[in-house]
Amino acid sequence: MARFRLLAHAGGVLTVTALLLAAVFTSPASACICNPGNEALRYQQATYVFSGVVVHEKVERSVYRYTVEVDTEYKGDVPRRVHVLTQRNHSCGLTLTVGEAYLVFATGDVSDRRVETDQCSGIRLAAGGPPTTTGPAVTTTTTAPPTTPCATATP
Repeated sequence: MARFRLLAHAGGVLTVTALLLAAVFTSPASACICNPGNEALRYQQATYVFSGVVVHEKVERSVYRYTVEVDTEYKGDVPRRVHVLTQRNHSCGLTLTVGEAYLVFATGDVSDRRVETDQCSGIRLAAGGPPTTTGPAVTTTTTAPPTTPCATATP
């Protein structure tokens, strides 16, 4: 009887330990899921396309706020200094580097000197040159509503 209790206790401890380890070392997977497209499509979908240097970074509760000195406007009328916002705690958010020049594809309303972007909107180093503005036409063959541009996938 004592041997049975010892085995039952050891089995219980192993089960609890295995469950705790599984809970600690596994977490939901999240990834940024964007609609397929090329730079020309991102250019068409963006309200503003510009290049500039990140001169300041401010971390707020749920967003990164980057101050960008705009040097070239490709689409839209952007102030010389604009705040680029991107989600901080979201898989589609971006982390930019102060002092680096970027080509930004953004949306929003610049009347408050800020625009929004993320991995799906498009951003790249400005050293790659001006944006590609033409490309293959995009056709939709589905009748389903469009997917959210930056959905989080959790298996």
